Amino acid sequence: MIICGYQGVGKSTLAGRERYIDLESGNFWIEKVMLPCNDRVLSRDPDWYIPYCNIAVHLSKQGYDVFLSSHECVRQYLAALHTSEKLLLVFPSLSLKDQWIEKLHQRYNQTQSDKDWKALKNAEDMYEESIQDLMNQDGFDKIILHEINYNLQNLLNQARGVVKE
Repeated sequence: MIICGYQGVGKSTLAGRERYIDLESGNFWIEKVMLPCNDRVLSRDPDWYIPYCNIAVHLSKQGYDVFLSSHECVRQYLAALHTSEKLLLVFPSLSLKDQWIEKLHQRYNQTQSDKDWKALKNAEDMYEESIQDLMNQDGFDKIILHEINYNLQNLLNQARGVVKE
């Protein structure tokens, strides 16, 4: 199964447990050396999402549940692939906006990471638009989080059709 998750849903938290892999999109930046002064710049190939998604499909076919970012190019590419792998979107509801942003703020305060800062700022600036886009995405099953406290693993098991006794 391939799971595109909105920032903060718990992708990294589940990664490494059982069969979950978090394929971090931040790893798809390329460091280039600019000659003649040897300046180093980070850039992203415009088609970075193609190998990113293809790796996810390959891992999913090996039996892993693969977490990906919810970037629009990622979602569109996966939907267009018509892969036999189950595609799932996980994201909070519009009504959780204030609580979700607070959750991302607390996460950034704990980690002080650049990745978490960008996630917080993105949510502050684009929450409604991003969630609306996710709600309107075709080609995916969806888990919409309606409460701030949830068990992602249980929700994924339900989406997979696994019943825990």
